[in-house]
Amino acid sequence: MSEIKLTKYAPGSVGELFAISWPIMLSSATGCLMIVIDRIILSQYSSEAFNACFGVIQWYWAFLCTALEFILIAEVFVGQYNGAQRHREIGPIVWQMIWFCLILLFLYVPLACLVTPYLIADNIAELGVPYLRIIVIFIPIHCIGSGALTAFFVGRGETKIIPIIAVISNVLNAVLDYFFIFGLKIGTVQIIPEGGIIGAAIATVTAQIIPVFLLFALFLKKNHRERFGTSEMAFKFDLLKNCLKIATPATLNRFINSVFWATMTQVVVQHVTANDFQGYGIVHSIYTVFSFAIEGTAAGTRTICSNAIGARTFSIVRKNINAWLLLGGIFIALFALGIVGYSKELIGIFLGKGKSNEVYFFAYRMLSWTLFVFILDYVVNNLQSILLSSGDTKFTMFVNTICFFCFAVLPTYIGIVYFHCESILFWKFTLLDCVVRILFFTLRYRSGRWIKKQLI
Repeated sequence: MSEIKLTKYAPGSVGELFAISWPIMLSSATGCLMIVIDRIILSQYSSEAFNACFGVIQWYWAFLCTALEFILIAEVFVGQYNGAQRHREIGPIVWQMIWFCLILLFLYVPLACLVTPYLIADNIAELGVPYLRIIVIFIPIHCIGSGALTAFFVGRGETKIIPIIAVISNVLNAVLDYFFIFGLKIGTVQIIPEGGIIGAAIATVTAQIIPVFLLFALFLKKNHRERFGTSEMAFKFDLLKNCLKIATPATLNRFINSVFWATMTQVVVQHVTANDFQGYGIVHSIYTVFSFAIEGTAAGTRTICSNAIGARTFSIVRKNINAWLLLGGIFIALFALGIVGYSKELIGIFLGKGKSNEVYFFAYRMLSWTLFVFILDYVVNNLQSILLSSGDTKFTMFVNTICFFCFAVLPTYIGIVYFHCESILFWKFTLLDCVVRILFFTLRYRSGRWIKKQLI
């Protein structure tokens, strides 16, 4: 049994979790802001553009998260190899994921060009289809940076570079968004044509691709080449196959859940009023920004636990649970303060010049439910991260898929389509879904069966 120290703080402590998580949180926050900024600027451009952007973005997340779920299994391998002091095996694992991203181009390009028109509701298709096509085509390139290369740094606890890259990308996106959406005219000369929603898509993919080159340069630094074998770029089918085999259950789960959610969004946009849907989109955008705490601590938990499992120091896993519970109390308090004390201002950011009281009414009613969803979603993701860090992916796949469909998607579909309920129903049933998943993940953790998984 060997002990691995990822930070100057005690293994499994709140200090260690925060030290590892805060750069990921900042990265997640700026990454989410990239999409949310699109929505904010588009809401000033037109409500139709905002609704189209939000309506199709769920399909983008479905395709992106499916790819990332495969690729980010490298983070667990990197963590366990790092914990086991098998450093030279880290570089080749990352390279297999880079090759996999390039292979995905042969799937995502035809998917974007041929399939996307059939996925989008008719009333948002005119604006939504070209936007979705552009951002889906570049998903594999984006995943090289946000997936494979990020796993190299995060899996070893070297996370401080991640938010710096994310901030650069986000600032670039915000600047390009404004000029590409509204255009730039100097005097009588149109320097940049008004692009509307297509301009937003071009700005987003440009801002996503540039960080890939920056991360590559860091990945191939001399000390990384010598210690971690980052120049060992040979394609190794057996190694890639092993990674994908471990990742497949979690990826299948993420794909099914994402497709459920994206499909549900198309149902909602066709069966609720435009104002209700805009309110739903606003609240979802606000939740997306605050979810940085969930994504960051879950990634930190995965890093700490995978390193601990690699080093066979399981007591650190138990300490980590106390750490993310304590840290979660702070984030929950901040989220509650934001939506209780500043709900009007948060909603107002997304309302254009002709503010609609009805849109505000829909959004305000939904916002209070997000606090309870946030609390339970935080617990779900951190419990799941512990199981995933051991390679216990099949169990999490079955629980997530069955619970999400049975307790969130299906009852919401019935309520909206057959009983003409409002979109707030989705938040209520999402809450129920989280409660059930917490129960299953807690029982799995207490059983200790996840400890017996052998990943490396």
